[in-house]
Amino acid sequence: MFPVPHLLLRQFISDKNIATFLLVLFNILFLPIERDAFSLVKIGMMALCPLIWILNNPFVTKALLYGLVYWLLIYFLSLLKGEIRFSTIGFSGMYIGMFITYYNYVIKGVFALDYFQKILKWIIIIYGTTLIAQQFCLLIGLKNVPIINLQNQNFLDLTKLPSLTLEPSHSARILTVAMLGYLRCSEIFLMRKLNLKELFDTNNKWVTTMFLWSMLTMGSGTAFVGMAILSIYFITRKTAIYIIPIFIGVFLIGQTLELKQMVRAEALLKASMTGNTQIMQQAEGSGATRIIPIINLFTKTDLTKNETWIGKQSMEKDNLWWLNNDRSVIDQYGLIAFMVSLLFVYSCMIRHCFSIETLIYIFLLGFSIGNIYYSWGCLMIFASIRYFQVQQEQGNVI
Repeated sequence: MFPVPHLLLRQFISDKNIATFLLVLFNILFLPIERDAFSLVKIGMMALCPLIWILNNPFVTKALLYGLVYWLLIYFLSLLKGEIRFSTIGFSGMYIGMFITYYNYVIKGVFALDYFQKILKWIIIIYGTTLIAQQFCLLIGLKNVPIINLQNQNFLDLTKLPSLTLEPSHSARILTVAMLGYLRCSEIFLMRKLNLKELFDTNNKWVTTMFLWSMLTMGSGTAFVGMAILSIYFITRKTAIYIIPIFIGVFLIGQTLELKQMVRAEALLKASMTGNTQIMQQAEGSGATRIIPIINLFTKTDLTKNETWIGKQSMEKDNLWWLNNDRSVIDQYGLIAFMVSLLFVYSCMIRHCFSIETLIYIFLLGFSIGNIYYSWGCLMIFASIRYFQVQQEQGNVI
């Protein structure tokens, strides 16, 4: 007998498949279909998420409570300032709604730990193979091969390629979080951290190889920052004696080869140590635009000003707002909304405040909840890992 069609459809749109699709969709950007960061595919899926949530036996979760409180807060703050814009408030609501839907699936236990780790494994491997295919095409002079995300982007170069996102820095962020997620899964399985040697054993060698190849050759200074943060995972009192020299050696090799992205990361690091935002801007403008708002949050926040608490007038009215060395993470919605966003993040996405996840959230995701696909893709991975960590701490079988 032939299977009943509606049963096949139900199998195809199972909870696990929908959750998997959401996770993958927001951790890649396929240019031939999605075109740019305002992807109609992603927007369409986000628009469907409230309906999916309603049809899927919804229940109250921390993501629902904190996400709704955060969105209502920024909505009323924007209303107070007369700055209701769908490009910010509307998209924030859609991203939060998508995350609430995904979070419901996660805490329902639709992912087994080994299945989730396989998703991360294949995300990393596919990023790597796509990048290698792009590099091969550029070697033979092809710059327009849509099937592998090449569409004559103006920045294309053999040492600057986007892999499966809009640009190399986006790929670097996603790969950093995906690799950390992969390590966390192994850590939960083994009840201990992986060591460097195990990264290259039979089970992990392809993931490690593709990750390192992508991060070292995609052409992003962000990738070197991501690898530096991830290196902390392996540093302990016992391993520091040989791990630290390895990373120093890699750094010296990069300098010797004059890798442009490593030089940029180094220049920004040195400038950051001065605490002078103008020097940072001069040393490495692109990277400084992401770090300066965080530094100013801790050094220039004046608690006596009303705008500190409720936010300033729209930065979007000034086309060059991002070049302002006085801007801060809290400029748009203020300190109150920022504190609620941290409650949202540390209740649903990141388990421990003092963690590698926090460093990534600060230095790679801008210490904020933004309206950009890769930020939410990374936060979805964080939320899944947090769920597994909680289950392990409670002694539940995963």
